[in-house]
Amino acid sequence: MKNNALINQYKRLEKQVANITPQVYAGIALALHRNHGWGYQRINDLFAESQEIWNECVERDIDMIAMCEEETGIECRAAVN
Repeated sequence: MKNNALINQYKRLEKQVANITPQVYAGIALALHRNHGWGYQRINDLFAESQEIWNECVERDIDMIAMCEEETGIECRAAVN
């Protein structure tokens, strides 16, 4: 019985994690559209460039969060309680 509950909890967590990246990108797209008037092409170009950065970090084994802070001064780390 406990194993089924644990497995179900793991599946729910896995599903939530799979939705995080699309939700973050959707929030960014909406903010750029609403606050800066960016349209489809400009936002899509930005997302394509961000994919290049993801690839760079994977290929060079670079911590993207550290790179962001170093290059922009923006700290993206989550607060740990």
